[in-house]
Amino acid sequence: MTLPEVKEFIMNSLSAIYDKQETLAIANTLLSHVLSPAVHQSFDNIAPSKLHASDIANIKEAVKRLLKKEPLQYILEEAWFYNLPFLVNKHVLIPRPETEELVDLIINEYPGRGAVRILDIGTGSGCIPVTLKKNIELAEVYGLDVSGDALLVASANAQKNRVQVQWVQADILLPGTIKLPKLDIIVSNPPYITEAEKKEMHANVLEYEPHLALFVDDTNPLQFYEAISKYASSQLKKGGQLYFEINASYGNEVKACMEQHGFNLVTIIKDMQGKNRFVSGRLA
Repeated sequence: MTLPEVKEFIMNSLSAIYDKQETLAIANTLLSHVLSPAVHQSFDNIAPSKLHASDIANIKEAVKRLLKKEPLQYILEEAWFYNLPFLVNKHVLIPRPETEELVDLIINEYPGRGAVRILDIGTGSGCIPVTLKKNIELAEVYGLDVSGDALLVASANAQKNRVQVQWVQADILLPGTIKLPKLDIIVSNPPYITEAEKKEMHANVLEYEPHLALFVDDTNPLQFYEAISKYASSQLKKGGQLYFEINASYGNEVKACMEQHGFNLVTIIKDMQGKNRFVSGRLA
């Protein structure tokens, strides 16, 4: 198969489950990633003789997995976040553009602020603390997660991006087990999708991404916001900042929760889609 034939094979195979624009994006990403390094830099002009049989086999295998609606990032074991590459697998969520906005918010609010201690709670792939450390170089950064498997991925991502982050395996619902110094910033993108919202989600999320990092019980949707706000009220220095990514339906509730735990100047911030997506506040 020539390169145009391989690209046509990908497009035709995926056309039934993805629209044309998404199919084209997947095809280009897959080809760029899978083709041998000497090939992919100029794959649009590649001669048929340069296409390796092993590359074709890998592409066909990837297409089989895509047809089962497995996310491309898991197939490639790579996702990009804030212009940095991250390892991803079944143990961690695929980083989302909204979370890039959360990180960007913190970076822009702390220009030139190096000597700060930052904790990310529910760190998953480590995309938040790794990116913050990359951009606030003198910061002392921690990433906490209950999952040891997730922390292995996060640690690999710190090494991949050449930054030093300190990892903590602990359950934020059992805060007495967490031993950390006083902090300047706590950030979290905790589980916030209710079980009732599952029916609205795509199969590629439901069947492949870790439910532990996604869902909360319908009867207690603010469980993690309550626990983290309470922990932050005692662990942050006076004037320290707490940042959340939230379920768009619960902005006012998260704001009230933070205020009840001693935070002021609490602000609900919209994402690029105009949805209530972040809440930030300062410890009084």
